[in-house]
Amino acid sequence: MKLAVIGAGVAGSFLSNMLQKSGHTVTLFESSKKESHWPVCAWGASRHMLEYFSKKAGLDFDNYIFHVGKRLKMDLPNNKSEYLELGGLVTYNKKQWESDLISDVNIVYGANCDKRTFPIGDYDYIIDCTGFHRSFLPKPKEDFIIPAYEYMVENVKDIDEFHVIGYRGARGYFWYFPLEDGTGFIGAGDIDRKYLGIKEFFDSHPNAKIVKKIGRPIRLSPPKMMEPFSDKNIIGVGESIGTVFPMLGEGIIPSLLCCEIFLDVFDKSTSNDTKFDEKAYRDKVLKKFQYYYDVYRIVRLKMDGKLSTVKHFNLLLSMYKNMKKDEKRFGFEIDFDKMRRLVNAL
Repeated sequence: MKLAVIGAGVAGSFLSNMLQKSGHTVTLFESSKKESHWPVCAWGASRHMLEYFSKKAGLDFDNYIFHVGKRLKMDLPNNKSEYLELGGLVTYNKKQWESDLISDVNIVYGANCDKRTFPIGDYDYIIDCTGFHRSFLPKPKEDFIIPAYEYMVENVKDIDEFHVIGYRGARGYFWYFPLEDGTGFIGAGDIDRKYLGIKEFFDSHPNAKIVKKIGRPIRLSPPKMMEPFSDKNIIGVGESIGTVFPMLGEGIIPSLLCCEIFLDVFDKSTSNDTKFDEKAYRDKVLKKFQYYYDVYRIVRLKMDGKLSTVKHFNLLLSMYKNMKKDEKRFGFEIDFDKMRRLVNAL
């Protein structure tokens, strides 16, 4: 089949690799120029899951690891700190990883693809991997976005572990993710645009040098709120259809899991020489990410000052059970008492 993949982020890069390996003719379109293309997010995710997806794509993930975390410190609004024991949370060279995924793919950089002018009819399917922009799909009825930005910094000598500051009311958080040799990412997502922790970081690290600044919003709306997932021969994959874990703003692994669902449905359709089964895709995505809606409700209730750990116990239990079941997928310990303390402290 002749396929157009729009967006060379994690979902677009992985899908382009896998679809080309399956014998399809793939063209990947990326809006930024090759020399300025830069993967967003703090380059942190579960080693277990990235090894799994790297192997599928023919890559050795060990070649990309920067930092293997042992313990994450989380500062809370009640002037206390919690520590999460890490079991595979790593930072990795996401730029190189994505570049290697698409090294043999036909890529058009600097392509400001617009649905109104794009030659949709020239392709059997258009795969929308444009993330937040959702450029080729109809707008959802409801969406929820948190403004965020981050810096890549170097010459940071006294922090060698993951560090997070949770904001009161779960209205956002600050993060520091270490890379290697004194480099790392600092950033913040904040519905109120105050970005607590950024200024304080630079005040306490006057020798830190900014290498790059990246600004982008983070979508917290789960798939249940992001329909439709398709429109004629256009199919959305990854963050464009809401596969971001709402409590953490984490999208790398959820996007790859969504890719896996897409590939499963697509392979069955092509094997049977039938049209892409939009209903099967929709049902599988909604089932896989069903509990994300419960997590989203917890976040929104907390933001609105309406969350009760008694009244909304079932929501918290749903989040805990599903996260515990996939503990290796997150890369850190999942403990109900600790989770409850964290939610109460925010």
